[in-house]
Amino acid sequence: MERIKVIKGCPLFSGMSEAQISTVLEEIRVRKKNYQKGEILLHAGEVPEEFGIVLNGCILILKEEFSGSTTLLAQGMPGEIFAEAFVAAGEPSLVTVAAAKDTEILWIHYGRMMKGQGPTGAQVLLMENMMQILAKKNLFLAGRVSHLSRRTLREKVLSYLGEQAARQGKESFEIPFDRQGLADYLAADRSALSAVLGKLKKEGLLSFRKNQFTLYGEHAEDRDKGGWA
Repeated sequence: MERIKVIKGCPLFSGMSEAQISTVLEEIRVRKKNYQKGEILLHAGEVPEEFGIVLNGCILILKEEFSGSTTLLAQGMPGEIFAEAFVAAGEPSLVTVAAAKDTEILWIHYGRMMKGQGPTGAQVLLMENMMQILAKKNLFLAGRVSHLSRRTLREKVLSYLGEQAARQGKESFEIPFDRQGLADYLAADRSALSAVLGKLKKEGLLSFRKNQFTLYGEHAEDRDKGGWA
């Protein structure tokens, strides 16, 4: 029962009842697998045919650098999807995925999911949800590239916050990151980010408390155009 609640909360199954989910999972012949802490689920360079959903436990998304060091890119918690972009593109994985602790994964074969056997209404919805997930991830990455292309950390911060204000349609808004998460997203040092935010606050351009921000001042027109100069 707990697993079906986790699956139902996954965006891949948005709009589907528990009965529909059970039926479609049987139709596409998914498989479950348990991993021990430290075990590798997916190696960088591997071309996966399946993507995964974390049922319980936690995964680590790791980037192995040429120097031999490893960078933690993200964590995956129950209900979250991973490897779907590599599977859909038919490209080698650029990351390694490991179990942060004892973890159970639901593996879904992408080819079977997309082809189906005279797709039922539930399976059509499943495919539509996957397309939306991939589209949102593409927009997320495109937005990040736009912010990271700015020359200074100050410009990156204002670009990101301006986009969030425009997207939410208000000057006071909430971002989905804590301070460390925002630093990681902008590829910046946390202390450097805190210093930039503090300076912008002193200049009267913004105020903030945790992940709540308010933008002020002369750059409103630039923000409404989709970014900050």
